[in-house]
Amino acid sequence: MTEKPIAWGYVRLRDDTDDQELILIEDGIFKFAEAHGLRLTHTYYEEGPGISPSRLVRRLIREDVRHVIVPSLVQITEHPLMQLLVSEAITLDAGALLYETSEVHGRADVR
Repeated sequence: MTEKPIAWGYVRLRDDTDDQELILIEDGIFKFAEAHGLRLTHTYYEEGPGISPSRLVRRLIREDVRHVIVPSLVQITEHPLMQLLVSEAITLDAGALLYETSEVHGRADVR
């Protein structure tokens, strides 16, 4: 039996994110992973108004994780250029596939 590939979730916590919303986001990420044959082992939470995908990228490389699931790029950042930067950092710098719960983005050397 082949082991499922490891996936991480990536969620931005905003000041107005309530517990119920967070539960729905986490549940959606978990269900997406299960439906796509991935094993969700960790969710990376980033707090505050700014984001720093470089920390996530370093951890992805260090842990050799090739799949990242986000609720949506809009949830991470509403700014279109920052969405592109987050997507490119995850896919190009870390070599991971980036999944929105409704789409797949990126290029990766998936093992």
